Amino acid sequence: CRIQTKLASSSSASKSKSTTTKTTTTSKARKEPAQSSGKYATYHDFSMSQSHLRYHQVLAIRRGVAQKELQLSFDIDGDRMETLIRRHVGGRRPERDDASLWNEAVHNAWSRLLRRRCTTRLWKERCDQAEQQSIRVFCNNLRQALLQPPITPPRPILALDPGFQAGIKCALIQEYGQLMAQDKKSNSEDDGLETVQFLGSNHERGVEQLIRMLQCLQKYQEERLNTTKEKSNADANNPITVALGNGHGSQEARALVVEAAEKADIPIHVELVNEAGASVWSVTEPAQEEFPQQPASAIAAVSIGRRYQNPLLELVKIPPKSLGLGMYQHDLNEKELSTQLHVASVDAVAQVGVNGNTCSVEILQKVPGLTPTLCQRILKARPLETRSDLQTRVTGLGPKVFQHCAAFIRIENESPKEPLDATLVHPESYDVARFLLQKLKWDLNDIKNKNVMSQIPSSANEREELWGKIIDKASDKFGVPKNRVFSVLDHLIVSMTNPDPRLKESTVQTNRGAASTIGSTRDCARLPSNLSTSVDALRKAAPVRGILGTVRNVVDFGAFIDFGAENDGLIHKSKFGTVALSSLLVGQEIGVDVLNVSTPSSSSNKNVRVSLALAGSNLDPDPEKGQPRDRSEGANRCRTTSSSTGTKRAYSTATGAGPRGQKKQRRGAK
Repeated sequence: CRIQTKLASSSSASKSKSTTTKTTTTSKARKEPAQSSGKYATYHDFSMSQSHLRYHQVLAIRRGVAQKELQLSFDIDGDRMETLIRRHVGGRRPERDDASLWNEAVHNAWSRLLRRRCTTRLWKERCDQAEQQSIRVFCNNLRQALLQPPITPPRPILALDPGFQAGIKCALIQEYGQLMAQDKKSNSEDDGLETVQFLGSNHERGVEQLIRMLQCLQKYQEERLNTTKEKSNADANNPITVALGNGHGSQEARALVVEAAEKADIPIHVELVNEAGASVWSVTEPAQEEFPQQPASAIAAVSIGRRYQNPLLELVKIPPKSLGLGMYQHDLNEKELSTQLHVASVDAVAQVGVNGNTCSVEILQKVPGLTPTLCQRILKARPLETRSDLQTRVTGLGPKVFQHCAAFIRIENESPKEPLDATLVHPESYDVARFLLQKLKWDLNDIKNKNVMSQIPSSANEREELWGKIIDKASDKFGVPKNRVFSVLDHLIVSMTNPDPRLKESTVQTNRGAASTIGSTRDCARLPSNLSTSVDALRKAAPVRGILGTVRNVVDFGAFIDFGAENDGLIHKSKFGTVALSSLLVGQEIGVDVLNVSTPSSSSNKNVRVSLALAGSNLDPDPEKGQPRDRSEGANRCRTTSSSTGTKRAYSTATGAGPRGQKKQRRGAK
């Protein structure tokens, strides 16, 4: 059973004979290529074996068929299938008189019933596999987006939601997410929200508004530094952080705030933030309750600023489908997708934990074991002094629920009654934890003691050799297995050395797990303003080397990068080289090279395709074919080619012949 496109020649099909059963999918455009949608141009006269179809290709073809842009057909060798049916079902060779009747019955069964059922079943199974893979990709991206590290140390910011006719929505946000009032005499937090109109004659007035907000933020930052005990020159000279949404008009908003900062002589640092889902949150009931006097369009900037300060606390408020992290998410099973995304959110929250006295109800609902009703009761029972207050002061929270949720809810106070409540140690293991702290002479409040931290071994084997006797004593004294004692010890070490697991440094890695210099942000800079605002200028300047970018979405066929232009660029998986695609994380900052820009015939910039590569991979666009070509040393030595008989190695002339040719060369030399 072989699937081919209708444009494939019969000679090529007859040459590649195989004993395995194959199915070939044919997608034919209903319209002419010039009139059909550009996003399906790849699948005009497309042909491939169904077993070789990638998951994203399956979903793309299915969507094109549903939108009536593509026509799907199956090309199967019916004669061969009938032969297989006769061989499998016949049992014995029919008599000569019944041969024609038997052949006619098999032909009728195949052409009228089995052919359609076979192709429908095979295509449905392939679509189901593609859906499962798409859900896995979505959940993985969501988990990575929620586990993006917060900014350290926490600092106040100016958040901007770009726009044109509606203006730029601005929000002054304190270091922990509260709005900052520009006028101290005003008791309303809404004073920290402002809309800047800058088009036409309003340009100068808009610059003055931004200057006033930057001065207010600078004054607040100076007062905050004066109240702290430790003050350094580096802190005093820190620039003002501006969180700018990456939507339409972001480059104009950047130019305006830079102009305002130059006139006021205030150093600023502009960071692009993915604003997907900010408008969705602004129309929810919690957002309207927090800002009852403001329209929904004015409070989207608050979401942009808060997600830059602490992504986990803000992104859990937004439906995952609105974050733009999936692959063909609108074509998937909604019930199964919602269930899996909820599990991914719960897993991310459980990995970090929440502060029971300050967290929002949205993130509290992601804690394992808690229901929305219990979350509302926990909010009413605040402030909590210890973890045991969850049982004594929250009605309906019994021992079983407490056993499930206690380890994920931290109680952090200035003078805690129980220091272990701020760690990841479960209350059932507090006795073991106190014993270990006493024997190892550790103090949970002395986290910044570098001498103590340097004495902690990094590997589990070294810890067992160093503290094996103490672990044995704890296991015998409290009657618990050694692996549980090791678990308590690991939780103590994590709580002392790295209270937030999101603060781990992420690096681009090779396929073998080693750190790679390819894609490093070293010697990279932001995209110049003249290239970020003009597609034509970027196309003429390509290739552009050493540009800073942020990973927005990771899919099976590559990664989408926000590198400062209006459109995100794509790093195709074929351009990663030795770098592992799985090592890229959503929200990670990497270095990229802009290889080429393809613009459609229409004047709209929505269909602009920007081809990127990791910085340092030495990829150049091929002047003849317009495709990237590897210019690195030792490139093209060995390439992988696919055929109907499998995957094989093809050796280039740069390194001589293949293994057989090398044997012949050695024989000739002898």
